[in-house]
Parts: sequence; C-alpha cells; structure tokens
Amino acid sequence: MQNLLEELKKLLEQDERLVVEGKLLKNKIIESALKLDIDLIRLLLKSETIKTHFFQEVDGVLVFDKIKFQKFVSNKEFLPDSYTSFKNKIGLVTENEEYLSEGKEAVLVWPYKDCVLEGGQEREDEKRNEIFYNEVLAPDEIDRLLEPKVLTNFKRIDINGEHKVTEIKKNDNLIIRGNNLLALYSLQKRFASKVKLIYIDPPYNTGNDEFKYNDSFRHSTWLTFMKNRLKVAKELLKDDGVIFVQCDDNEQAYLKVLMDEIFKGTFLNTISIKAKVSAGASGGGEDKRLKKNIEYIHCYYKNSFIVFNDVFKETEIVSYIEQMKNNNKSFKYTQVLMSIGDKKHFKTIKDGSGEDIIIYKHSDILIKTVAQIIKEENLSLKDVYKKYFNEIFTTTNAQSSIRQRVWDVTGNKNEFYSIEYIPKSGRNKGKLMTQYYTGNKKVLLVWFSDTAFIDKKNSNVIKKEKYGTFWDRIDYNNLNKEGDTVFPSGKKPEQLLQRVIEMSTEKEDIVFDYHLGSGTTCAVAHKMGRRYIGIEQLDYGENDFVVRLKNVINGDQSGVSKLVNWQGGGDFIYCELMKLNEKYIDEIKKVENTKELLDIWKIMKEKAFLIYRVDVKQFDENVNEFEELNLENQKKFLIECLDKNQLYVNLSEIGDTEYEISKEDKELNKQFYGVM
Repeated sequence: MQNLLEELKKLLEQDERLVVEGKLLKNKIIESALKLDIDLIRLLLKSETIKTHFFQEVDGVLVFDKIKFQKFVSNKEFLPDSYTSFKNKIGLVTENEEYLSEGKEAVLVWPYKDCVLEGGQEREDEKRNEIFYNEVLAPDEIDRLLEPKVLTNFKRIDINGEHKVTEIKKNDNLIIRGNNLLALYSLQKRFASKVKLIYIDPPYNTGNDEFKYNDSFRHSTWLTFMKNRLKVAKELLKDDGVIFVQCDDNEQAYLKVLMDEIFKGTFLNTISIKAKVSAGASGGGEDKRLKKNIEYIHCYYKNSFIVFNDVFKETEIVSYIEQMKNNNKSFKYTQVLMSIGDKKHFKTIKDGSGEDIIIYKHSDILIKTVAQIIKEENLSLKDVYKKYFNEIFTTTNAQSSIRQRVWDVTGNKNEFYSIEYIPKSGRNKGKLMTQYYTGNKKVLLVWFSDTAFIDKKNSNVIKKEKYGTFWDRIDYNNLNKEGDTVFPSGKKPEQLLQRVIEMSTEKEDIVFDYHLGSGTTCAVAHKMGRRYIGIEQLDYGENDFVVRLKNVINGDQSGVSKLVNWQGGGDFIYCELMKLNEKYIDEIKKVENTKELLDIWKIMKEKAFLIYRVDVKQFDENVNEFEELNLENQKKFLIECLDKNQLYVNLSEIGDTEYEISKEDKELNKQFYGVM
C-alpha cells in the first residue's frame, strides 16, 4: 500500500498541471481522472504497478477503473493536509473513511439520501443567504438527536410589551428560535395533524451558502437537508392540509421529484410567480442566458384533496374592456339588467345537501345592451357601469352543479328566472345569494360582472378574474422596509403570503413556516386572523422577525394592512430550544483568534459532550499542530468534536439538576408537551 502511494505520487509530480508550489493538487487529480483526461491516463500507463492496480484488460483493451482510482486518491493516507492529519491523530477520521464530496459523478447519485443533515445557521451581513455548517449523520450515529427538546425563555408578547408566561393556551400563536429540524420533531406531539397550511421559503442553494461543495453532490446535500425536514413537516399537516414550497430554478426540478416521493401522488400545482421585471441588458451582453424573473411554488396536499378558495386579480373595468378590444373581442352582447319585475315561486329543488334551492319566475323584465344605453342616455362607457352597477344582481363562487340543475328545470329562453341559495364554500359561504337567468342562460348585470365590484373610494367598477398558476401583479419592489424592519434581500411580499393564506385557509386555521426568515408568513397570518407557528434560528437584532411581529401587534400599516383592514392587537408566545452543545458552537463561531478557541476547548473538555472518538489527551499533546491550522479549520475542528446528538437539552432530561432548568420552565414544558 505504502509503496503504491509513493510511486503514484512520484508519477503524478511529472505532470506540471497537477502541481502548485511543489505540492500535488488532490482535487485536480480526481477531476482529471473522472474526466478521463488523456494525458493523465498516458502518464499512469508508464508504470506497470499502477497499470496493474487501476487498469483491467477486457477483450484486449485496457479499461481505466476511474472509481477505484478516485477512492484510492481520496483516501486519508494520500496527500493528507494538515487538517486531515490532525483529525487522524485525534481520532476523528475512521479507518475506512472516504470523502464522498470529492466525487464528480451524476447528481442523481444521492449518497446522503438515508442520512440526516443537521444544518445550523448563522447570520452574514444581515442578509437572507444563511450559512449552514453541515454535518451528515448516518442512521447508526443518531440516537438522541431527534428527541423532543426542552423549551425555555418563554415570553408572551402583546400590545403592552413582554410578559411572563404562566399558561400555554390551545389557540396561542407560537414562535420558536432554534434549529428547525429539531424544533420540528419537538412540535410533533402537540401539533401532529393540526396544521392547515405550511409555507416555506428555504435556502435556494444558489452557491451563496455552504451547500456549495466543489462537486456534483451540492444538490444531494441540499436535497437531504430538505428531505429530513419535509418528512416530519408532513406529519404536522391535517388530512386536508396543504404545503407550499417556494424556490427558484436552481433546485425546482430536483425539489419536485423529491416532493413527489414524500407526498406520493398528492401534487396540486406548480405556481409560477413573476418576481421581478426582466427589462434592461444583462451583464453588458456577455451573459447570453435569459434574465431570470420567475420563481416557483410547488403545492401538495397531505391526504384529502383540497379545494382552494378563489383568489382574484383586479382590473378597472374600462381597462379590462380596452384589453378585450385590443384582442378583437366583441361587446355588442354586453347586457345590463334594468328591472326584474314581479317574482313568483316557480319550483323548489335540492342541491344534494338536503337544503332547498328556491327558483322564482319573473315578469315584465327589461334588459338593455351597454351600447344601447350609451346611445340613449349619451353616457360614457365608464358612466354606464357607475350608474347601473348594483351588487344585488351579482354573485361569486356560484356552484356549477346548482346552475346545471336550474337549467334542467327551466329552459324557455323567453322567460326569466332567479334562484336563491346558500353556498357551502368560497367567499360567500353561508350567505344567501341570488342569480338570474333567461331560460338556461345566466343573465348578469354586465356581461362579465359576476366577479366585479365597485371601488367606492375611486368610484370605479373593478373586474375580478380568478388567478391560475401564473401569478403576476405582486410587487417585489420596495420590500426593504415592509413590516418596519430592514431586510435587504430574500424578504417575500406580504401580498404573496396574503394570496397563499387566503386561498388555502379559513379564520383560526394554523399557518406554519419553519424557515421564517424576515417573518412575513407569521406577520400576514396575524393580520388575517389565522393562528401561526414560526421557527427560525437566526437573530437579526433590530430587524428580527420578533421585532416585526411586535410592529404588527402595534398596528403596522405597511404590506397588506389596509387591504385586510388591520388595526393591531393580538399576541404570541416566544420561546427557544434550550441549548447544550449548541452554545459552544455559538461561542466558537464568534471568536477571532486561536487563544480564545483554546479557552473554549478547556471548557469543552470539562462540560461539553464530545464524540466518543475524540482523544482529548492526543489533542493536548499535539496542540502545536492545531495552532498551525488556519482559524477557519480550527473552528471547524472544534465543532466536529461536539456530539451532535447533544446540541440541545432533551425533554427526557428535564429533571437533571445539571441543566438548572427553572421550576417555571418545567411547568410550561409540561403544559406544552402534556403529562411527562
């Protein structure tokens, strides 16, 4: 083995492409091998020993075993750097360790699929592109990681400020700060099958975070991160619950396949969102690709098919008509119902639910076309709508089955009918509604006015059209200070969340976001009268999501406040996962020199939970080698020493006096989780 290593090194040193400042480049060697670089293969064939080991003859042809070569070069014994050498001395490198992230094979090879990716987060310049320190844990390494955690630092926040929590109520809004994977598992017992809507805006894997391995497995790491969380999140959804996951085109195709696997045949739609204007040159002409201006939301339901509430885009009627004219649409049949005359009970039918639908027959009706009124009364088109529009003649969300049954019992085109019924769903659920028909054709106040209304502020008639899977007219500009908090990038518009929440939930339903970020989801849910749960690990100081929710309670008028008539009020409970090893990670990330790190190491030796492979004695005896590492690798090494099963205090150990858990926290955890 050692002779083979030395011979390979000497051979590779002959290729100047693979050497910098007298040192062989391991990654360059692997990359060249996997690309079947001709010069590299010629070089390897010069040695009989190398040829025998990495080539195989097939029908007289020598075949290079690039996978075997990659594994050999990836071995910790081949060109170990100082970091790897130190890990080996301390015991962190296992005997058979191979570096999967060195590989360049197809991304659909998913080496981490059956593992857990524990992703911690830290803030960078208060932007949305979080940094993740990733640790891939195989199933046999996980024994305590996913157990429920102790919650601490409880506060109830309302219009009068922060208060001590004495009781956790059934309908409380909840914000948890901490690792979202572990918080998700902690929510299982209390919220399993109770959440109506999950909306998440996860990291997009754009290369700005530590998913950016220098290899094809960058996608695999991101997918593992998403899979771990989506699997447990699914368990929190009600049977008719729905999940919306927003992403861009870096991962949307991979994410769709992953969600198909997890949600198994419950795909609803992929929504395309116009997120920005694509006008202007891109990159001075050197970037030949089309400019990105679309993001995506994949929608799935859990078990029972969900029927979305209708959501509408609005256009002033005159503008709408101009659009129709530009598309060569005719308006000569546009009608106005002038009077309905006397009504007489005609027939009663059932709608299938046991309730009656009353059908009336009318006499002495009068219907005119818009063109006729313009001519007779010398009015403008806009004035006709203002004068004759009356909501009593219109309805929204009419049930097609009801219309069909009305047509079945009418039919004479010269006679006029109306029906009264109460919709079971939609915007007018529970309201008595009226529709009008000539025979089997519905008559509208205006030809298209069953989804129109009067904008009383501007005296305009507004046309409402149902949204499909392309969403525009969502303002992505000027979001920086929405919610009275500054969040330079990644903030989603409140208008977008209003649409998602409006179409998929009713009052008092639970809305959940475990990548809370700037807090948009919970802010809009609060304004719309929904219950909510939010999880976020990062702390953005004066621009934190907690600050934003306080602003909402105090009557914040930005975003959708005016649209939903938000006046302020309400409250929420804030709490945190109780840190154990996580507090050492926080401290490690903050330090600026080796001396401070070694001070933390002294405390870790005494109080932290280290993984069993760490040889503390060897560390101390070789501390000079540790000091020779750069600061980034020193931090990385100390984090690797910590047992990831012990990041936070497990609920099962709430009685351990070592953790100094207060009597109040014990009582609140008991209320949250139930009897312990």
